Amino acid sequence: MPIMRLIFAALVLPILAVPLKAEQITHVFSLSVAGIKAGTLQTTTTHNGKAFSTSGVLNPSRLLKTLRDVGYAGQSAGTHWDGTYAPRRYSGQTRTGSRNTQVKMRFNQETPSVDAYLPERETRAYDVDPSNQRGTVDPLTAATMVFNDQPAASLCNRVIPMFDGRRATKVSFAAPQINGDTATCAGTYTRVAGFSAEDMQERVNFPFTLLYTRINEDTFRLMSFTTKTNFGSARAKRK
Repeated sequence: MPIMRLIFAALVLPILAVPLKAEQITHVFSLSVAGIKAGTLQTTTTHNGKAFSTSGVLNPSRLLKTLRDVGYAGQSAGTHWDGTYAPRRYSGQTRTGSRNTQVKMRFNQETPSVDAYLPERETRAYDVDPSNQRGTVDPLTAATMVFNDQPAASLCNRVIPMFDGRRATKVSFAAPQINGDTATCAGTYTRVAGFSAEDMQERVNFPFTLLYTRINEDTFRLMSFTTKTNFGSARAKRK
């Protein structure tokens, strides 16, 4: 029926050709350690159809910076669907107070490859082969998956494997404890591979707690997360 094809072409195709409007989501958390302001953590994610791009930055407070120069800035991009994120590229700069690192990675069919990890060093026996890290995501993509609003039906109760270009880790979330409009989730950050024997002997698991608030019948929003450090309780609270 030529006339129906003409109508379809004239009315439907122009609608399909209109680009989807990009959606931008920003999360900002204030950081404190032992009740003292430690800085801010911010991520901004843009969704455009099934594509995503994220930038993240951790800025220390003036007090923390005088004691220890820590910080982070990174970017990731890839595809997403149904709350699942698959990065295609990642870059990050990290300052821990004891080392400054820069990393660039690509992901092909969910398998990472490291373009650069600076400063370079000699190969060590415990180094991780990136080709064995299929299914992992970079740390910034993992943060995006956690910070985003979550469906009530699938809140927590999952594992996110990560690879930062040198070390393999994972974050595990137990089933939520829901009380009215509040949900609490117990989580654990676990060192998996790429760490020295001394690091693994010192500690492997780092527990933390996430607090969510219901924003509608089907959705929860992360409001804060806490963990223990050598300097006292550390907390990130949504601003």
